[in-house]
This record gives sequence, C-alpha cells and structure tokens, in this order.
Amino acid sequence: MSELPRHYAAARSSFGDELKAAGHDVATSFRMSQLWFTLGNNDIVSRYRGSVLGPLWITLTTIAFIVGIGVLYAGIMKTPVDQYLPFIATGIVIWNFINQIILDGADAFLAASHVLRQTSIPLPLFIWRLTWRNILILAHQLPVLIIVAIWFHYLFKIDFPGALFGFLLIVINTTWFCFCAAIICARFRDLQQVLASSMQLLFFISPVIWTAKNDKGYSDIMKINPILHMLNVTRNPMLGKHFDINSAFILLILALSGWTLTFVLFASVRRRIVHYV
Repeated sequence: MSELPRHYAAARSSFGDELKAAGHDVATSFRMSQLWFTLGNNDIVSRYRGSVLGPLWITLTTIAFIVGIGVLYAGIMKTPVDQYLPFIATGIVIWNFINQIILDGADAFLAASHVLRQTSIPLPLFIWRLTWRNILILAHQLPVLIIVAIWFHYLFKIDFPGALFGFLLIVINTTWFCFCAAIICARFRDLQQVLASSMQLLFFISPVIWTAKNDKGYSDIMKINPILHMLNVTRNPMLGKHFDINSAFILLILALSGWTLTFVLFASVRRRIVHYV
C-alpha cells in the first residue's frame, strides 16, 4: 500500500515531530523555487492575457494616480509640488506592495484549494508564489520612481543599497504575516473581509500621503504602526535621506518574533489546512 501524502495524513504525532515536518516543508518549498517562480510569472501573464498594453497598465495607472493625488494634495497641504510629489510617489508604491501582498496572502491557500486537495506540494510554496508575483508587480512600478527622481533632480542622491535592504526587511515581515493570514483565513473565511477593511483604515492612519508630525506624544503613538517603519526604511533612502536605523531594528525584531509565532502556528495546524480549504 502506497504511503499517503503528508498533508493528508491524520495520525497524531509529537509536537517536536510536527516542528521537524514543518521545517522540512519550508526547506522543500525553497528547493522548488523553479515552480513558484513559474507560477508567479504565469499569474502576471494570465492577468493581462489579451490586453494590448499588458503589464504596462500597472505603470500607467500608478503614474496617473500619483500625479493626480500628488498635485491635488500638494495644494491642499500647501506643500511645494517638488517636495510632495517624490514623497507621495515613494509612499504609494511601497504601500501598494504591502497592501496587495497582505490581501493576496489571506487568500493564498483558498485560491490554491484545488491543487492542495490533489497533491502534496508544500504549503509555504504558495506564499513564495504570491510574494514573487507582487515583486514582479512592484518592478513595473519602479520606473515611476525613477522618472520622478530624474524630473526633480535627486536620482544620484538615492541610497540604493539602503533602499534594497529596507525592501528586504519589508519582504521578510510581510511574508510571515501573509503565511499567518493564509492559515487563519483558511479556517475563518470572514476574516478576509475584516483584513481588507483594516488595510483601508491603516492606509489613512499611516504616513503614506501625509507627513508625520514631530510632536512627542504623537510620535510615540505612531511607533506602534509597523507601516511607518516599513516606509521609513525604504522611503528615506529613496529620497536621499539617512537610513532609519531605529526602524530597521524594530522590523528585525518584528520579523524574528513574527516568523517564530507563524512557524509554531504552521506546525500546529499543517495537517488540517487541507481540510479547511
């Protein structure tokens, strides 16, 4: 009799064994990078199949939104356009990545339910798939930032290594949150709508399109907002400002604690996820 795929096996085992199996799933999913690279690429191709401009629509819609909002809000906030437009352009592009990857993460296992029921592909693979897909989407928005930097003459002031390190911190933190959200939302479907509403609220209470005040009490409140720190470690170097070491340290601590909790959660329920979907 052939051995059952590990995701369908229902026999009880010690938590230590489950941790080892979860670690094996994560390691195996990384070794299958060619598969999730291909799946992520195919997601983009499928989304724009039949379109004349294809993924170029991502770039054009980003330009239209940034120019429209940038010019309007610069007038409302009485801020010079040459200062505000680079600020909002960087903020919007970073926010789009964070927002989309989190919302996609909530649906990661549910969208792949037909695959999970028929194969024993490691579950983390679907998290890496959506991460790669959103990196590709971000790559189509980066030309907007380069155009803005050239137009306002600060291209050579950009700290590219700092921005790249900041982006890596964002990816590490958003992936563990996606993983956690994918597990929880597979069990409790209504949480997808709660998460979507929460992200809308988070957009307005985070300094994406407005600048944070220097008031001490206000700053203390903002420090608990992870989006603020994600913006700091990428937007500052992209605008030629100093890299925010404090925000980077906070994101490193958040990544360590978040991945630890997510890994424990995954080890606890990995055998049941296929039944949730």
